Amino acid sequence: MKKFRVNKSNSKIIILLLAALIALSPFAIDSYLSAMPSMATFFGVDINVVELTITLYFLGFSVGNFFGGPLSDAFGRKPIALTGVVFYGLSALAIPFCTSIEPVLGLRVLQAFGGGFASVTVNLFIRDWYKSEKVAKFITVTTMIMMLAPLFAPVFGSALIHFKGWQGVFFFLFIWAVILFTLFYVLIPESRAEHLKTKTIDVKQIVNKYKVFLSDRKSVVMLMAISFPVSGLYIFITSSSFIYLEYFNVSQAQFPLIFGANILLNILLSLLNTYLLKFYKPKRLLQIGLYMQLLAGFLLFLTLQFGYVSFWSVFALIVFYIGSLGLIFGNGTAMILNINPEVSGSANATLGIFRFLLGFASGTLLAIFHSEDLVPIGLAMFSCSLIGNLFFIMSRKANKRKALWVVDTCK
Repeated sequence: MKKFRVNKSNSKIIILLLAALIALSPFAIDSYLSAMPSMATFFGVDINVVELTITLYFLGFSVGNFFGGPLSDAFGRKPIALTGVVFYGLSALAIPFCTSIEPVLGLRVLQAFGGGFASVTVNLFIRDWYKSEKVAKFITVTTMIMMLAPLFAPVFGSALIHFKGWQGVFFFLFIWAVILFTLFYVLIPESRAEHLKTKTIDVKQIVNKYKVFLSDRKSVVMLMAISFPVSGLYIFITSSSFIYLEYFNVSQAQFPLIFGANILLNILLSLLNTYLLKFYKPKRLLQIGLYMQLLAGFLLFLTLQFGYVSFWSVFALIVFYIGSLGLIFGNGTAMILNINPEVSGSANATLGIFRFLLGFASGTLLAIFHSEDLVPIGLAMFSCSLIGNLFFIMSRKANKRKALWVVDTCK
């Protein structure tokens, strides 16, 4: 059978559907952020309890990634993606009927499991079809399209909330899952080569697949270098309702526009990244993005720590902090996937698992130790960027030592 390739005649629809698949989770998070105060009132809890619906989503997403990656290696990308969409849609449908916050928290974990199960396959479809720099290009394109979700999800969510209450958001997520399942089933072919599918897997096999990836020091260091900076985004998402709606007293109508503006630079840099990959290696562009985020995180922390707090200073620094991920995520992911192509499913899943676990841990800590100021948020975002940069420096030093060893051996 001739191997499927993305070409000019089918690339647009395929990229759009892959982006829609990976955008399941951003919509599940961003579309109801402005409704969090009203949800807190509805369930009779504080807003930091409602914030757990986001941090627990990160946890469920990690679990979905953990199982979805290896299972997609064994059974193929498409059946795993479709199964995840089913879990996601049915959980979304059940949430509006809850009368207390506890079932919502459990259903959010299940919804996130489906989201992680499905979206872990997106980069793997691309990795199966392309090699080298093209992987970084297409991952960046899907990520850029996916990042449009935070621009439109809050606006669309606010409209739904206005007419149908917060429940309307989850009814929409269910309908979207049904539509996406149908289109994906009909239009997207399987990308995993038939001879690579084992059609069976057990716990030992799953562990062994991760063991291969985690036993490679270069892979682990790069994993840390990417995961910590990306987790800074999840800290912002978890805290954005408090930052703008409560601390700066932004209106619910203005919130979607402000939240979307925080993502705009990310989209622009993602677009620029696809062009720059013609001239620069992914590692070089990754380095620029990491340094950019570190500077923004440091200035944000200083601004908050020493009391020079204004809406515009916080807003501008968060824009640059989030924007830097347009150079970080696509390039870093491509580098990780190309280290051990034979376990690309587990590698991609590990990236999703670790960064979302970090988002879960940091977001939960911020929710538990809720503060009336923004200092803990700024400290957490800066720390994530600093740790990521330190791991990236470690990876560069390790590569230099390896290069010197090769030179000495050849003499």
